[in-house]
Amino acid sequence: MNPVERKSRNVQTAFRFSEDLLERIKREAKRRGISLNAYVADVLDRETRVEWPHLPKDYKVSQEILNLRCVDKLREPTPEEFAEDPKLEYLWNKYVKTY
Repeated sequence: MNPVERKSRNVQTAFRFSEDLLERIKREAKRRGISLNAYVADVLDRETRVEWPHLPKDYKVSQEILNLRCVDKLREPTPEEFAEDPKLEYLWNKYVKTY
């Protein structure tokens, strides 16, 4: 596992975990050969990344599913709605605009 790519300045923060959870996190970081901080940052980055859902770039939607679509009946969200929900904008651009 590669440590999280850093595009902005890191800031220090603190979290409270149960002893059991902390031990599991430490064990997993050690198993992967990375620091506790790098492991936690990577997990949180993956879980909060805008590119959800994580589908291969060459993912093809079956024709059967495409036949079910009603894209022409969808209202395009406003810029404000996109700003409130980055996943909505990602999914709209990836799946609705392409079909």
